[in-house]
Amino acid sequence: MKSQKEMLLRMREDLVRGIARRSKPPVEGIAPDIGDIIDSVSEERTRELDMILTDREKKKLLQIDDAIDRIDESTYGLCEECGVKIPKGRLKVLPFAKYCVECQEKLERDEKYMKDEPEDGIKKVPAGDVEE
Repeated sequence: MKSQKEMLLRMREDLVRGIARRSKPPVEGIAPDIGDIIDSVSEERTRELDMILTDREKKKLLQIDDAIDRIDESTYGLCEECGVKIPKGRLKVLPFAKYCVECQEKLERDEKYMKDEPEDGIKKVPAGDVEE
């Protein structure tokens, strides 16, 4: 477990460094280079992508912190859903995994099912099937 914790701590450090690097505000006092509209749209899109990546990285950071906590609590490597031991191969690929493959797949199916269900009991009907 010690090597897993060290690996998670290195991953955490790399993520924090990457988030900090992208989160630095632009240097003040330097006039921005005003380009054509395509340049500004491209720059805005790059900023949006950086924010999305940063949000993903923040989520990953929380998962890493959670895994480190589980190591400290001696529950690391056990599926939080069914309690079976998560295979070492899975933990090697995804060191912050909380669930075994079977439970992860079930959770993802349930999540997709809940997302696809219509809200407020309103049934979605294709346009050609509407009765007048």
